[in-house]
Amino acid sequence: MQGLCDRQPGEDGRLEARRRTRLRPVKLAGLSRRFLDDGMLYDRSRSGARIRRGSDRPLPPRFFVLDEVEMRLSPVVIVWQAGREIGVRFVGGEIQPTRAEIRRLTGRYYALPD
Repeated sequence: MQGLCDRQPGEDGRLEARRRTRLRPVKLAGLSRRFLDDGMLYDRSRSGARIRRGSDRPLPPRFFVLDEVEMRLSPVVIVWQAGREIGVRFVGGEIQPTRAEIRRLTGRYYALPD
């Protein structure tokens, strides 16, 4: 899928410089904060991130990313997608999830629907 911004092939559409990060496990959660997919965060900037997803399941255009290291939820919007890799832009401040939300997204059987 082509990026959502109009740009020339090979042109970098980032708003901020990216920085490579250690692979960080993330969970993708819908706006209802229910599990959507697993992922690994590869690159991050102040305004967005690159994530490799665990499946080909369709995603909504807006969702949350739970950083499993920092245990923070970030609201995001998809700006590009290529196979199982997605680029997301952060669209709001980080949210501290409740213990129940953390358990629901990371605990045993987290991928099974309620």
